[in-house]
Amino acid sequence: MHFIMLTCLGFAVAALPGSVSAAATPSGYPPPPAHDRVGTTGCGKPHTPGYHYRDTHGNFSIVSGTSTRYYAVQVSQGYNARQPHPLIFDYHGNGDTSTEQHRNSQYYNYPASQKYVVIYPQGLNRSWEGPSYAVKGTDDLQFTTDLLAHVQAEYCVDPTRVYASGKSNGGGFVDTLACSDHGDSFAAFAMASAALYTDTNRTSCSKKRAILETHGHNDTVISYAGGQGKGGPLPNVGKWVKWWGERNCGLDAKAQVTGDLGGYNITSYSCGGLENVTQHYHFAQLGHCWPNAFADNYDAIHLTSQNCSEVRVLDYTPVVLGFFGKWDLGNAPK
Repeated sequence: MHFIMLTCLGFAVAALPGSVSAAATPSGYPPPPAHDRVGTTGCGKPHTPGYHYRDTHGNFSIVSGTSTRYYAVQVSQGYNARQPHPLIFDYHGNGDTSTEQHRNSQYYNYPASQKYVVIYPQGLNRSWEGPSYAVKGTDDLQFTTDLLAHVQAEYCVDPTRVYASGKSNGGGFVDTLACSDHGDSFAAFAMASAALYTDTNRTSCSKKRAILETHGHNDTVISYAGGQGKGGPLPNVGKWVKWWGERNCGLDAKAQVTGDLGGYNITSYSCGGLENVTQHYHFAQLGHCWPNAFADNYDAIHLTSQNCSEVRVLDYTPVVLGFFGKWDLGNAPK
């Protein structure tokens, strides 16, 4: 399990195993509080802790539209069938699987995640709607809504604390979800190296959402500068962050940008009691990665051309958990 140590400066230091040096990790917020009230109809049904993608009847699946769709689930060691738990939907990148995303974000490795149920949906042909390479006619927004209803009927979850995260094409789909009415059930959205094919100008989205994204300046798959991507035109990531700042805080919104924090900086927008409602972590040397300070997640092991294992300056998953811990449907932007 990965542990972090908080400091009074608002940052944390990740204690890395072996020969890896310490890495700066922004501090999170406390894990979401336990709720005594009943959350959903899944309360009372027992579930075995651990990562599961099948039961005695086969792979976990639902029918959405005309398709059978699959998913996996991480049930934490602290799961209590009578206590509503916060819920994360975590979307894999193009060409990947739910299991690979499970190994990428590694929510299970962090103490702050022990109150969560994490769902890993599987995309048709390993992709999500939005880019041109996605399966034609796929309605992943409806799949998400259908899967959320299914999960709420099977697990004891808090309907006010539902979140979405994703990498690459999965991160881009999280943005698509945030811009859709289907995202109204989600309190916050987090992305890594997001492939933003459906959000290419400020007016392409009219929602206000709590948004977190990280991107490497040396990403050769989803260029920080934007341009033509594998699945269509992509926006400049810096401009996209500004759009979200303006969507949440108005056209006169002003960004707060840190200096260099040891290989990355943070752009934040706050307004009207919504502190850091839009946040972006920009890495100077990182490629197409879910940042990991321990060099042990899926990207660090497999994406050797993207500097995922070499750039260990921040551990992104606790940042995501801290961001999610801030928001629920009661205080999220509307």
